[in-house]
Amino acid sequence: MAQPPTIYKPGKLNYVWNYLSSTLDAFKAKLLGYKTYKAFLTQTGTDAPVAAVVENTLGLSVSYEYDDLGTYFLYTNNLIFVSPTETEDGRKVEVTITPNYTVDLAAFDTQFFAYPIFFNVITLNSWTSLTGTNNLLGSFCSTILEIRVYNK
Repeated sequence: MAQPPTIYKPGKLNYVWNYLSSTLDAFKAKLLGYKTYKAFLTQTGTDAPVAAVVENTLGLSVSYEYDDLGTYFLYTNNLIFVSPTETEDGRKVEVTITPNYTVDLAAFDTQFFAYPIFFNVITLNSWTSLTGTNNLLGSFCSTILEIRVYNK
């Protein structure tokens, strides 16, 4: 007599999915040589930037805040770096924003900057013609922020 098919409960499927995902993330980090937080950013008016997270093998919980004209802050739930280029245990950190320069035909140029300022805070700036400007993140094309922490 045939056995009835095994019915998987959602809890078991979630467990298997989470296990496979974490194993693949660890394998990917070893293969690439780094872990990353990568997000598409948009921003409107004086609202904080909004992030659509693409990848987060660093496991960061992140919040964004508007500070001043063209200046925003990213806050993480834990210490990422002790200097703008290094973690507490000596691993290399890179923070990039892409594109960092675009041509805006109305104002002639647009520039984006992203850099660590202390322990768990990264500042993001958007400028047009060397002046802080709102409404630029994600306006001309996809603005991608990436934080990479390299393996030892």
